[in-house]
Amino acid sequence: MNRKLLFLMGLAILLTAGMARADGTPAPSPKVSPNLAVMQKALRFWVYDKLTDVVNDVTGIFDSKTQKITLKCELKNQTAKEIHGVRGILRFTSYFGDVIADIYVETQLPIPPGQTIGVNWDVPTSRLSPQAFDQLKKAKMEQLKQVWYPRMVVFTDGTILK
Repeated sequence: MNRKLLFLMGLAILLTAGMARADGTPAPSPKVSPNLAVMQKALRFWVYDKLTDVVNDVTGIFDSKTQKITLKCELKNQTAKEIHGVRGILRFTSYFGDVIADIYVETQLPIPPGQTIGVNWDVPTSRLSPQAFDQLKKAKMEQLKQVWYPRMVVFTDGTILK
């Protein structure tokens, strides 16, 4: 196979990872660390609002608009040390546990001890399957359940939880 085809196949696998399977069985949870509880206690993460917007107009043979979902988030450092960076996955589900989307999240913004910072993440249509993007776009925040799976929390002093 040529490299372009392999790349597209790999991209398709990444974009569909974490979604419900065709037979309706739930998608597996992201790989979790034995330190998951410690990381969730160290950093509280939540999305409090989401907006849908048009990214740009593409003109040519066909006019099309690309959309994005902007997630307005807050991260609270619940430790006595400054956090320098965070990496993880935010899973959106229905209240019944049906997986809607997994969003990869990473930031290197410093979070002082005991403080909360706000961050906006843009999720373009290319990051999710069309079905997942549409479900996430249409759902109200009150209809979504969020599960934070931190992968790594890096402190300014060099300590790393993962």
